[in-house]
Amino acid sequence: MANRTTERMSDDTMTIKRRIDMLIGDYFFTKDIPIYINRVAESYELHEHVHDFLELNYVSEGTGSHVINGISSPVKKGDLFLLPMGISHVYRPSPASDADPLIVYNCIFDADSLVEVLSTYPGSEVINPLLTDKQYRYCYDRFQQFHWLFQQVYEEYHRGRSGWIAAVYTYVIQILLVLHRLEKESEVLLPPSSSTWEEILHKLHTHYHEPISVSDIAVQMKISIRQLHRLFVKHTGSSMSHYVQMLRIQAACDLLRTTDQQISEICEQVGYHDLSYFHDLFKRKTGSAPKAYRRFVRSIDHAE
Repeated sequence: MANRTTERMSDDTMTIKRRIDMLIGDYFFTKDIPIYINRVAESYELHEHVHDFLELNYVSEGTGSHVINGISSPVKKGDLFLLPMGISHVYRPSPASDADPLIVYNCIFDADSLVEVLSTYPGSEVINPLLTDKQYRYCYDRFQQFHWLFQQVYEEYHRGRSGWIAAVYTYVIQILLVLHRLEKESEVLLPPSSSTWEEILHKLHTHYHEPISVSDIAVQMKISIRQLHRLFVKHTGSSMSHYVQMLRIQAACDLLRTTDQQISEICEQVGYHDLSYFHDLFKRKTGSAPKAYRRFVRSIDHAE
């Protein structure tokens, strides 16, 4: 990896130098795929840098700052950035990082290679501007759509199961597609009372561990249960029950990674009271039993 130094002139013409490294994609990519994915606790070891690849960053835990082109801004859990070539940046943890580390998923990829892959996907041209624009993108993951996708692509990349390359490409494209939709479709697919819809989703994301009454939600939105089911599938791509399952399993994954709680405790905490059912559901959704999942994600975290 090479590095370079940029210079800025202050009002009194004093030269201020700041180090900016150059990161090369070939240093990270394997021979199998021009994509690299990790999950790191940010520190002060890495210098501000530019790169010859595109980079997706997702803040999954903690707080800190993100310096982009020399300008520092606070970041928190749920912040997503798409950084093109030529943009300098670096993350810095908050002073309380020992107790609350700044954890960031990094997904870097070669833009030309991804464009070539996308050429085989009908309708994928809507994503191309994200791969060619020189401006960086920012998005806040209010409903944790990106969180789940980053968890999945990270695990697919590191587990290396059969078909993992296809899975990684699919998840990266999904992330870019969701980002595109959030940029372009901020007002589409919403019912007349969009604020109510936002409230419903917020309730699911904050009370997923509690019993969910579909009839109560339908009454709140002043629509029939049948209409609610149709609307939910239209907005989220899944039924409400599957959506809540996703939220609960995602929460369980977080607890398995970050705590030493017993599996039975986690089962209760995310809203299930039948340990056998939770075990089977978790394995069906993630491909691993809870204990095996905990061992795997911790082994990766320690290796990195």
